Amino acid sequence: MTVRQFMNKNAVSLPASATLLEAARKMKEKNIGSMIIEENLKVKGILTDRDIAFAVAAEGKNPSTTCVCDIMVHDPITVDVDADLDSALRIMNRANVRRLPVLENGKLCGVISSADIAGAMKEEINQFLALEESYTGARG
Repeated sequence: MTVRQFMNKNAVSLPASATLLEAARKMKEKNIGSMIIEENLKVKGILTDRDIAFAVAAEGKNPSTTCVCDIMVHDPITVDVDADLDSALRIMNRANVRRLPVLENGKLCGVISSADIAGAMKEEINQFLALEESYTGARG
């Protein structure tokens, strides 16, 4: 199973010059918890709703004037679209992140999250259990 099969192909991005307010509004509009920050078609960062909450509520930053580039995670770890899910999960574990921008030929083509991988693994386990059940039922 590869990242391509389970990633979200509708990655939402903003330029690094966007404000936190713009980012928060876009996240609310799209009902998402993170977005990719791009400049010149290159992934420059990742921003989560948690990053915004900490910056505004805990640090008192003004969301109307604070630039996304001031709080985003710069140069995030990415994964290739054709990587297997186990590799993506290992990358997430080592980096202690829950989302990875997915690249194809160096360009953003999606995002994969730990929830996407968990769903894929659940599906695989269910298929295995169904196979086991059919095998034991046929022998019974």
